[in-house]
Amino acid sequence: MKLFIWSNPYKVNYGSSMLFAVAETLEQAKELAITSKSYCYNEYPNMKGNINISLKDPIRILDLPCAEWHEWSE
Repeated sequence: MKLFIWSNPYKVNYGSSMLFAVAETLEQAKELAITSKSYCYNEYPNMKGNINISLKDPIRILDLPCAEWHEWSE
């Protein structure tokens, strides 16, 4: 299993988005990404409905177990 990380898979006004998927392959990670739920502010379900994502190559693919810290602010 690996952790796949995408930066800005969809546009956010005055912000950024990030996608994490745990899967065996890149193809499986992309499939999971398309069918998964999205959240805003780490807690609440995204009420925007379907979002238009663009999944190019992930910015990182990490072996498990792993951990990362992220911060974004204005």
